[in-house]
Amino acid sequence: MFVIAPSLPAKSLAEFVAYAKANPGKLNYGSAIGTPPHLLSTLFRAKAGIDIVYVPYKGSAQSVTDLLGGQTQMTIDGLTGLYPLIQDGKLRALAMASATRWPLLPDVPTMIESGYPDFNLDAWTGVVAPAGTPREIVARLNAAINEGLRSPEAKAALIKISAVEKTGTPADFATYLAAELPKWSAIVKISGAKVE
Repeated sequence: MFVIAPSLPAKSLAEFVAYAKANPGKLNYGSAIGTPPHLLSTLFRAKAGIDIVYVPYKGSAQSVTDLLGGQTQMTIDGLTGLYPLIQDGKLRALAMASATRWPLLPDVPTMIESGYPDFNLDAWTGVVAPAGTPREIVARLNAAINEGLRSPEAKAALIKISAVEKTGTPADFATYLAAELPKWSAIVKISGAKVE
């Protein structure tokens, strides 16, 4: 979720970009270095062609605290921690960095709808097994995981943490990984993040 401090006048992503361009170097964004919030915010900065300053943090909690306190003005972070703050009006949501709108915030457009057609970058979690794991074991694990994810209990638990289940075959996940890894590699290069 792309959020800004409500003290800013922008009510849309286009308005935020215009405001940032009118105030080069005066806005800050924060996140933990090398994390999806850092990478996505830095990618957005590059795609939008705006001059905003990155402030590194040790974690999301402190970066969101400083966003609430006005030390930074925007971030792209996970919906789980941001949703209550958006609901309370403490942060303003401008866009989702996913392919579709979030059901609990149907009025918030996607980055794609906001003019960034290739900004479909969901954070994801997957299950992998060591190379060489026998196919029959992989198939059994896959079937059990898919069954669990389809349960009403799992769906309800996932929605509470702003996640949705995606089931499929090991081949589906391999195809997905093959498409995702080059995208994230390019984003890491843009961000300048390095292994420490």
